Amino acid sequence: MIGNNASQEWTTGLCSALLLWLVAVGNASQVKGQARVVVNNDAWVRIDNGAWVVVENPLPVGIQTLGTGGNIRSEGEFNRVRWQIRNTLGTYVVPFTTAAGTKMPLSYTPLVAGSAEVTASVCFSTFNHASQGIPLANAWNNDLYRPSDVTHMNSYNAPSVPNSQNAVDRFWIIDPGVAGYAYGTLPSIALGFTYDPGVVVGEVTAGNAIGPLDPVGAQRFNNAAGIWGDYLPSGTWAGGLPSSVVTATASSADFFRSWTLANFLEPLPVRLVHFASTCEAHGVQLSWTTASESNSAYFDVERSADGIEFRTVGRVAAAGNSQHVQQYSYFDAPVRGLVYHRLLQVDSDGASEYGPLVSANCGSGAALELVNAWDDGSALQVVISSPIEEAATLSVLDASGKLVRAEALQLHAGNNAIALGRMGLASGVYLLRLTTRTEQHARRLQVME
Repeated sequence: MIGNNASQEWTTGLCSALLLWLVAVGNASQVKGQARVVVNNDAWVRIDNGAWVVVENPLPVGIQTLGTGGNIRSEGEFNRVRWQIRNTLGTYVVPFTTAAGTKMPLSYTPLVAGSAEVTASVCFSTFNHASQGIPLANAWNNDLYRPSDVTHMNSYNAPSVPNSQNAVDRFWIIDPGVAGYAYGTLPSIALGFTYDPGVVVGEVTAGNAIGPLDPVGAQRFNNAAGIWGDYLPSGTWAGGLPSSVVTATASSADFFRSWTLANFLEPLPVRLVHFASTCEAHGVQLSWTTASESNSAYFDVERSADGIEFRTVGRVAAAGNSQHVQQYSYFDAPVRGLVYHRLLQVDSDGASEYGPLVSANCGSGAALELVNAWDDGSALQVVISSPIEEAATLSVLDASGKLVRAEALQLHAGNNAIALGRMGLASGVYLLRLTTRTEQHARRLQVME
């Protein structure tokens, strides 16, 4: 059983009446790894002072709850569960509970396995305003207690304006890159979040612009580019006590550590809302989208063989000033093997900023991918890359997660260009979901007026 010494051995079969406390008093890395953690009949595991619970079982049964359930309290960025998942597939559930006693399980499902390093782990934690001693009157202001890698909580529609009031008052850390336990190749994932929409002890407090019944989606912070909005809010929201966001998907390129839940209609900031690469004959097709631009001059396209050393391979003129969605593309050839690309956006005054990194592995096998999607004014244009011929379903969901329409497809090997009519779709943000017998992929789509 867990005692006051963080380095002490502890049993994993927990009796129903036992209240457990894990307190780090020395080196938190000394916590011994466990093959299985079982928490039953509402027992508690409390992690404090930067301690770790280490689960060395890569299977989803590594953490289980029995009887009336169990509770793991984190309430701190570095009060972590380190689960040595490696390249195993399945749905992993961390039975987090708030300090006030609301159960908020977090689910993690690798859709495409990451690499198989012996120590490859995902580290989980969560916290809200109370963990930092923030008064309830200021709980809406996530800037006061944001994770260590998050530099701002600014607006999507006005990138210099703080937008905390449109995010719930809680962060989740889902970290595949902790030193010593990091993945060499990240998995693609689906996440499920639970939160308390209560005003007093929950995560939608009185200062927020959103209310308990407003739909939200999962959004992560790109700490490499310093932006939120290159990944728009994802997942299907369900209200209640507690509320949840499920099936929030992210490719390996969008798997960063810090997550929150933001208003579908007022997401956290963006300049570049989409950047993707896909293999074509002898080269890589790059496509990107901006939601708004101010005094933009051009984009430099940079390529790298190792993701470290880059060189400029092309330049694309920018729109200058725009409050509308702009689509861009560039074909880089010849290219074979694994290649990385990034964009350098340069303004008319000479200021510049790097966008996110994307990769493509050309000539070494393909994968199913929702390559691109946009509204051309008369139809929704969707590009799907498939390695094989197979049946699929393309679904359109509105911002609340309601299914608007679904189309049965027969994909052929290679790129598939699909045009969907806009009939019945109001302007706004929608989710496209591509489902086959074995995979599911999703991406955001802005339907214009």
